[in-house]
Amino acid sequence: MFGPLDLLVPPILLFCTVLTLPFTLLILPITGRAGDLTSIAKVRNAWFKHLWAWFGPGSKPIFAPRVQPIVSQAKGVCIDVGPASGIWLKELGDVVRRGAITKIYGVEPNPNFQADLKRNAAKYGLDKVYQPIQAYVQDLENFGVAKGSIDTIITVHVLCSVGDHSDQICKDLYDYLKPGGQWLVYEHVVARFAVTRAWQKLLNLSWPILLDQCELLRDTESVLRNAGEWAAVDLRPSPGDGWFQGLPHVEGTLIKAG
Repeated sequence: MFGPLDLLVPPILLFCTVLTLPFTLLILPITGRAGDLTSIAKVRNAWFKHLWAWFGPGSKPIFAPRVQPIVSQAKGVCIDVGPASGIWLKELGDVVRRGAITKIYGVEPNPNFQADLKRNAAKYGLDKVYQPIQAYVQDLENFGVAKGSIDTIITVHVLCSVGDHSDQICKDLYDYLKPGGQWLVYEHVVARFAVTRAWQKLLNLSWPILLDQCELLRDTESVLRNAGEWAAVDLRPSPGDGWFQGLPHVEGTLIKAG
């Protein structure tokens, strides 16, 4: 979008992430959660929540022109994977009011986001449709979600943050789709151009540590294509991603075979 200046976006985000850490370390004892300071995982979860509190809503206008048309295709029974605070619930609410969606399982393992998810679901009229589930994908059957029962899976900026388990998680999600079910995708991925990819490799030395296991170098498109047998795959680079885009995206839809 801005040529070589696009390369500055990831390091600026890293800098802002670092600035959020002192606030997290201060707010935990103030809010009666001093014990969380003894757990790296709990500090990381709280840290990401405080980062997302401003970055999620602040970045939404940038991504909305691409994400809104994608999530508007959702239908039937849906799994919303890693929704964090639920910044796309307004758009999903519009689809619900059209009668296209009957149920949404919001699968968010970070406990710090549960109150926000419930509040935003109520705010956008989804409290009877949207069910937040604090769990990982592999545990969904324990919450009554049967494999082969889902019409739509939605992943927006989440598959970058699943650690080294992206292959298995995508295969698990594939199993939940009905034959003919759809997977709606908007994910940032490894750069297609060598110079930008080298820049990502440098940044990725600290990126997963500071951004809750998010990876800049994940080839999410290949992972999705190999998750199972598809009747149709329409995945493409996001329009406007130039040579120097440090956070390029892949977007589109996959339809399960069968």
